Amino acid sequence: MERTIALAALCAVLLSGCAVQVDAGQEQAVQQAVPQDHTDGTHEECLLTEAQARKQVLAPLSGTCSAVLTEETLSVCAADGAEHAYFVFEVSGAEGTPVGKAAVDRTTGEAYYYLGDGVLEDYTAFPLYDAAASDRQSWAGVYLGEDGSTLTVGQQEEGSITYAFSDGTQGEAATDGGTAVSADGTLHFLLEQGIMTVAGGEQAGVYRLRPED
Repeated sequence: MERTIALAALCAVLLSGCAVQVDAGQEQAVQQAVPQDHTDGTHEECLLTEAQARKQVLAPLSGTCSAVLTEETLSVCAADGAEHAYFVFEVSGAEGTPVGKAAVDRTTGEAYYYLGDGVLEDYTAFPLYDAAASDRQSWAGVYLGEDGSTLTVGQQEEGSITYAFSDGTQGEAATDGGTAVSADGTLHFLLEQGIMTVAGGEQAGVYRLRPED
């Protein structure tokens, strides 16, 4: 009888342990599937400063706007499994009336219209987005390539920039909104929210605005 009771007790413990493992697995699956808001840090290296992120938010907006950093730091798991962290700003119009929230990727500098609950829309959908203002963005700055190379861009005058790559390649380019073409036609530049894409020649690649600029 004692052996039977002991065996029954052991089975109960084992079944209880299995139940705990299943519940833990279910809880983990839920956490991975739902975007989480964190206020205590992120797994992704933060390359952008708050000031740079705010600039990305305000640059393409019409009128006099302001952006105030909120206390929430959004972190979303992308389809590729990488975790992306964002600054979240409360944006107000000229009269100080809140218009909506904007989220800026801390690494890439891309801005989004933040609808809440982890939902990100293209920034062009933001109520105050102005395509003309976006086209007037400044090109000047130092951009870092994925291979460690650099691209230094100077703003000459309206419609013209200078460029200099770390390999010694340099020249002038004519701009048209967020695009530019070198004087000899060999290099094409596309600038969008601090990210410079270069096509043509050995310098082709993606360059991101250096954090301190």
